Amino acid sequence: MSDENDESNREAEKNARSHSEPAQDVHQWLEDVHFATLSTISQVDGIEGFPIGSVAPFAVDSDGKPYILIAEIAAHTKNLLTSNKMNLFIRNPESQGDPQTSWRASLIGNMKRITSPRNKDKFSEEHLQDCIQVTAEEEDILLARYSERVPHADRYLKVHNFSFWKMESILKVRYIAGFGRICWIEGDEMEIEKDSELDEIKQSSIEHMNEDHEDSMITLCEGAHSFVPERVELLDIEPRGILMQTYEPDRLVYSSFGKAITASDLRVEIVKLIKKARANIPKDES
Repeated sequence: MSDENDESNREAEKNARSHSEPAQDVHQWLEDVHFATLSTISQVDGIEGFPIGSVAPFAVDSDGKPYILIAEIAAHTKNLLTSNKMNLFIRNPESQGDPQTSWRASLIGNMKRITSPRNKDKFSEEHLQDCIQVTAEEEDILLARYSERVPHADRYLKVHNFSFWKMESILKVRYIAGFGRICWIEGDEMEIEKDSELDEIKQSSIEHMNEDHEDSMITLCEGAHSFVPERVELLDIEPRGILMQTYEPDRLVYSSFGKAITASDLRVEIVKLIKKARANIPKDES
């Protein structure tokens, strides 16, 4: 029976990798899904060492790794402070009928707290050595990316005792894309290669948008982010989205493409963002 199971597993893994690149699928799924089941190792008396799971909103950093925003008093925070081993489970939110016929993935790895000059005084030097330390500007960008998925997240980070925690290392991913498409993905397969072609055209594209299409970016803010700034400046373009600085009100705003794009896709995808935003703006009936 064991030999039959081994043969079945090998056949499933072969089928999974013959259809598409599993790592690319998982990166796309992380764009499609904004909530996951986060499991950490319990530190509660009587159930120490057992996994405990709950629903957690998450965003994805520019390196393709997910991160969350959780309170200091949360059970997950207490668990991660003792053991940073964790699992992030995502599944197809659109699946109907038998959920086992649709895709899902378990990302297994280690999570670290993100600290910046704003909050590092709250922690000991020993703890800071185990953190991912970023600048205040980098933390603002993380907040902008997260706020696209979780509006008003700034209220938690700036007012309450919340911190970002990032999946600093992905060790393995259990990939299931339907019947017969099952495999393990190694962590290094999840690493994202830099898009040199997009980097080559990025600066000229930013300058063009700022010089000629500020009105379109204001439309994007209104239709996709529900506010109308006086001015907008495009700061950055990356394969998964664009970062804008708005003025009056002053905010960093991230708009994702919903997928990884290439240099040749850039113009079309920015137009799609703006058209979708324009369609969301209520028409004046007066």
